[in-house]
Amino acid sequence: MRIYEDLRVVQSRLSVLQAAIAAVLALLAAFFWHLQVVRGKYFKELAENNRSRSVAIAAPRGPLLDRKGRILVENRASFNIVIAPEHLEDVDLTVTRLARVLRMGEAQIRENLARRREDPYRPVVVKEDAPPEDVAALEARRLELPDVSVDVVPLRSYPLAAAAAHSLGRVGEVTERQLKQREFEGLLPGDLVGQAGLELQYNRSLMGKDGERRLIVNSRGREVAELTREPPRPGPSLTLTIDQDLQAAMERAFHGRSGSAVALDPETGEILAMTSTPAYDPNRFSAGVERALWTELTTDPETPLMNRVIQGQYAPGSVFKIVMAAAGLEEGVITPETSVYCPGYLSIYGNLFRCNKPAGHGVVSLRQALAMSCNVYFYQLGVRLEINRIAKWARLFGLGAPAGIDLPHEATGLVPSPEWKLKTQRTPWYAGETVSVAIGQGQLTVTPLQLARVAAVIANGGRLLQPHLVRAIGGQTVPYEPATLVGLKASTIAAIRGGMQGVVQEHGTGWRARIAEIDIAGKTGSAQVVAKARLANNPDVIAMRPHGWFVAFAPVDHPRIALAVLVEHGGSGAEAAAPVAREILEHFFYGANGPRPAIGTLGAD
Repeated sequence: MRIYEDLRVVQSRLSVLQAAIAAVLALLAAFFWHLQVVRGKYFKELAENNRSRSVAIAAPRGPLLDRKGRILVENRASFNIVIAPEHLEDVDLTVTRLARVLRMGEAQIRENLARRREDPYRPVVVKEDAPPEDVAALEARRLELPDVSVDVVPLRSYPLAAAAAHSLGRVGEVTERQLKQREFEGLLPGDLVGQAGLELQYNRSLMGKDGERRLIVNSRGREVAELTREPPRPGPSLTLTIDQDLQAAMERAFHGRSGSAVALDPETGEILAMTSTPAYDPNRFSAGVERALWTELTTDPETPLMNRVIQGQYAPGSVFKIVMAAAGLEEGVITPETSVYCPGYLSIYGNLFRCNKPAGHGVVSLRQALAMSCNVYFYQLGVRLEINRIAKWARLFGLGAPAGIDLPHEATGLVPSPEWKLKTQRTPWYAGETVSVAIGQGQLTVTPLQLARVAAVIANGGRLLQPHLVRAIGGQTVPYEPATLVGLKASTIAAIRGGMQGVVQEHGTGWRARIAEIDIAGKTGSAQVVAKARLANNPDVIAMRPHGWFVAFAPVDHPRIALAVLVEHGGSGAEAAAPVAREILEHFFYGANGPRPAIGTLGAD
């Protein structure tokens, strides 16, 4: 009996051992299945990368050309110093030696190495756009730093520097937020993409397609031979509507003052020049922006990164009287012959509304009211029209909505109405607010581009155009939306043209914009930023001074250019903006050495 009992114990132990062995074998089988099937592709790639390696060849971004084919943005050769971190045997020694050669801090190199890419075999850039002396020093110490190499890559170059920076844009490393967006699908951290302006708007077109080198490498990942090479396909060129010379003249005309201007072809909507000042130099972003520079730009109260032409939203001041005149004529509230007596003020709704000329203009017709920018005339017109009809015609002129320019982040401006106020402020509309809107004040806001379109509508006979900056991509013409009709009678256009002509040519408020032998139609405007009483108590505080506006088109009979100029805190449009416009128009018609005839006096707004 005892023998059988001992046998049962042995059999029980054997069963446990067998079960354990079976479990171990099952685990080994599962592990090998995971290695060979689930992660087979990964290990195959590892094995393949022990003997071969794919290296991307960056595709040059397409150049940007002006309307005459001159270079506005191009590429230049740049040297990036890179490390293949997966084969580093002694990281500390390599970092110490490299820091000494490149005259960099070790902490900065370690920080760059820590930013590992999604592709573990992709070299890490430790210094972008290295100067030739760094490249030479590195080549001289090749044996000391075998895992460090130099990549030659195309780098964006902006010959105009800050000129046209806001329209041309800038490039930079793709951000984490962008990598989650569909338009940046397929890109990896570290890739350069457009970050503003046309560089961002047409990023996919400009990027082209990267090439590839297939290399044979040794066990340490060093190149032994090249198997194949697929050259990159450069991005196509963008032919812009901008004229480089006019752009430069527009920049100079501001003489360092803050503001913006935009000139367009009133027949096609092509942007001839666009500036926003102060600006920034996009060349400083091409090789990666330093944190200190980014902080400086983003905290600057002058907002140099903002494109004022499409993102700045301001009260239009008396320039809005163009829209008011059109609304009054089309609604039958006034005729070109309608006259109003201006004593220098209007007392209505329990308030006293002042004219821009304290002594008054006397009896004025529509033409005279536009030429001399008589507030009292348009106060009374606003009362007759009422806010809903004013808002209707403002929207027909393209206000309160994006103009549709091919640039990102365009602002809409605001056309106020009783419905809007009730919805956003939960208060009713008051009649006194209509009086303010009638002269372009109150809660009405516009962008400079929108006002340039208003001038173009009068210039081209009543067509609202889509403004645009790109003519062709790779030689293929870019189509744009056809113009829409505002719905103005020929008599309305003729009457407003006559008044705008009087602004410049008949001793109106815009006489400072006059140039020799060119008939110019224009309109000045001053947009208050604080109450007049507060400004009167602080006359020397520049930040409280009004913004100065001037819009124009010329020649009056056959317009070739429509223009909007804004000088921030410049005071009256007549004194600040009209002279800027004069310099721009003078260059457009006569070139860099155009005549500068003597001009007269009178008028202020």
